[in-house]
Amino acid sequence: MVGWLVCLAGPDRGRDFRLRAEKNFIGRSPLMDVCVAGDESVSRDRHGLVIFDPKKQVFWAVPGDASGLVYLNGDIVHAPTRMQCDDVLEVGQTKLVLIPFCGEKYSWSREFMATGEIEIVTPPSD
Repeated sequence: MVGWLVCLAGPDRGRDFRLRAEKNFIGRSPLMDVCVAGDESVSRDRHGLVIFDPKKQVFWAVPGDASGLVYLNGDIVHAPTRMQCDDVLEVGQTKLVLIPFCGEKYSWSREFMATGEIEIVTPPSD
């Protein structure tokens, strides 16, 4: 688990969705990683994606291959667009805020597979 999308507006308001490393597909279908089942204006399959790049520790918003549009902070997403903490992704009538748990402060290291522990990254002191 690398973070969450939390629904700020739309039929699923208040609900949270876990994000995992790599591709997270968004749609109404229960087969989607982020299933916003209550919003009929969201495409059933692959309305959009949130990708977490584990090598660079970066989140990306990506348009899906369905007919619906994806917006990030009010701007249409035409191509992969980098996401930051508290960015708002819009699909249909649904607004989802990104709450990362990987990046500058926290990192799932390769050692996690062996130990199950998260690495807390502290900035260098001056």
